[in-house]
Amino acid sequence: MKQLMRSLKSILLFFMIISLALLVGIVVQQNKSQRLLLQSSNENKAVLHSRYSNAGTIWSADMVRLAYSKDGERHYAENSELARAMIQTVGDYTHNIGNTIEGAYQDRLIGTGRSFIQQLTFDFTGNGMTGDDIILTVNSDLTLHAQALLGDSNGSIVIINYKTGAILCMVSTPNTYPDNVVNWTDIPESSLFNRSIAGAYAPGSTYKVVTGIAWTESEQYDPNYTMYCKGQETLLGPGSVTEDRGEDAHGEIGMQTAYHVSCNHFFGDIGMKAGAELMQNTAEQFGFNKPLSIGRLIGKTGTYKAVADDQYLLSWQSIGQPIENNELTVSPLHLAMISGAVANHGIMMQPYLLKNYISPFGNNYETTKQKVFSQLDSSAGVEVIKNNLITTVEQGRAYGSYIQGYVIGGKTGTAESVNDDGDLVTNSLYTGFIDDPYNPYAVGIVIENGIYDTPTIAGSILTKAIELNLLN
Repeated sequence: MKQLMRSLKSILLFFMIISLALLVGIVVQQNKSQRLLLQSSNENKAVLHSRYSNAGTIWSADMVRLAYSKDGERHYAENSELARAMIQTVGDYTHNIGNTIEGAYQDRLIGTGRSFIQQLTFDFTGNGMTGDDIILTVNSDLTLHAQALLGDSNGSIVIINYKTGAILCMVSTPNTYPDNVVNWTDIPESSLFNRSIAGAYAPGSTYKVVTGIAWTESEQYDPNYTMYCKGQETLLGPGSVTEDRGEDAHGEIGMQTAYHVSCNHFFGDIGMKAGAELMQNTAEQFGFNKPLSIGRLIGKTGTYKAVADDQYLLSWQSIGQPIENNELTVSPLHLAMISGAVANHGIMMQPYLLKNYISPFGNNYETTKQKVFSQLDSSAGVEVIKNNLITTVEQGRAYGSYIQGYVIGGKTGTAESVNDDGDLVTNSLYTGFIDDPYNPYAVGIVIENGIYDTPTIAGSILTKAIELNLLN
């Protein structure tokens, strides 16, 4: 009898080992098949369509579906204007647009990015082929408002929480509807280009924020320093900065008033006094020339490169207008990060778009951790410039962004550049912030090919952010 029991136990153990081995083999083979499917998906869109038929949902922060699978089909936001506003960020399941959530996070969405133990657990519960959901940081109502403000223009509006780095709104126009992208038809020119994170624009007078910080850190800095603005007469002689904007000379002028009227002569002068090395260092403290990743998405900060020992070129660089061999660009996202750093005592937070994942079991996991992207060496000068930007909204050219009952700081900019056709075009820019712990928002705006009232646009989108009470 004992011998029989030992035999039965041995047989049972044998079958358990065989069963476990078979199960492991099945899981391994399934993972291998999924990897092969993933590799071939770029070449076989029909297979990719099939795999996305059960993919996870992409949600906005306010839990509006931006992409979801139903009845074997991949769908995008029910509101068509929201769908088009998010197309360059969310992307499409065919991956006709690169650098998007659908493409960069494909493994999570279709369920191939799991560990062996996780996959084994999901297989046992019948969820092995179900992908994870992704919650983004963007707000759908704020996105729709930005889309309406941009209209038919070529441009971008970005809003971030400068305390955390969360991207609350990121819209780039022109854009198009997801069905057009999937079917590859009726796609307007440049509508698949995400200006918000990949655009490279001359910053114009918005760069005077950085120049002002450099001046406050200079050994020559004097808070009471004034200089004489010569108006249309060049600052140094032929080839240097002018105040040629159809207005009279500003005369004797100090820094606060210079911000109010955006005096080119003043900022060209203090940029030269700060010197090329300090100007370069300050730009890099603001994140220029630094690689930027937004989770798995590739972003772009600004570039800063100046010819050494050329005061004429440095004077132009100081007002945000690079010429000849000098290089100076900024993206709309970076514009928001710059003013956000000023509002946040010199701390520039790492921007992020992905809030967290939701497993097929409904569990939230892998919440994005906040971290610092860059930091200024001293906060003393930051507070000086912050106050100047606040008075520029209250009394200067950025007045259109004023919001009753709130402290707003901001700086406008216009920048001339040459387009692909060789034509000279003017872009309108804005960078600004709300100085409020309950509404810690910074905004970056670029609108191409014209003079636009960017302060009023900024005031409208920031007012909407306040109304939405996004921190709750």
